[in-house]
Amino acid sequence: MFNFLKPKKTNKNLETITLKLSGLHCTSCATNIDLTLEDLPGVVSSNTSYAKSELKVSFDPSQIKTDKIRSSISKLGYTTA
Repeated sequence: MFNFLKPKKTNKNLETITLKLSGLHCTSCATNIDLTLEDLPGVVSSNTSYAKSELKVSFDPSQIKTDKIRSSISKLGYTTA
């Protein structure tokens, strides 16, 4: 979302997943999730919608697994479904 100044190597084998979230209280919560995930190696983009309580994240599965994405969200105090 905000890492447009930090180019990442992209791979044709990207996966995009959509996760339902709970525990979001405001738009800052969504921004916090995006900034955290985009700092993880292998995550290309993260777009969290506070209004929908939903996250769409694109990543390289050879560099990061969905379990790591979910655990990073959990460490911030939010839950995924």
